[in-house]
Amino acid sequence: MTIITICLLVSIGQIYLAKGIVAIAMAKEGKGYDNHHPRMQQAQLTGWGARANGAHQNGFEAFSIFSVAILFNLLLEVDFYWLEILAMSFVALRFLYIYLYIADLPKARSTIWTLAFLCTMIMYLLPILP
Repeated sequence: MTIITICLLVSIGQIYLAKGIVAIAMAKEGKGYDNHHPRMQQAQLTGWGARANGAHQNGFEAFSIFSVAILFNLLLEVDFYWLEILAMSFVALRFLYIYLYIADLPKARSTIWTLAFLCTMIMYLLPILP
């Protein structure tokens, strides 16, 4: 269970890793970081800052189905072997996804997104697999 807990915590951290990169992009703008209207400033970002914001937003989407898949498996007391492998794969793929998103490599990013998504979907199937 420790590996699963760590994967959940790292997955949360990934969301805010991307947010930290967004904050750097905002601070590098001519006006600096606008703490009065940060979402308006984020919406106006371009280039790598806008892509970092996309990675940040996608992190919330990915985490929601990942965390529920983990909880689903814990409730059904599925053997941890495959759950841990899938959770670690998901987390590793998400780090790569963030990098590829910010680096503007859309085909590779979409491929990695698909693989991470499949890890999560397979987690939902674990209770019914032999």
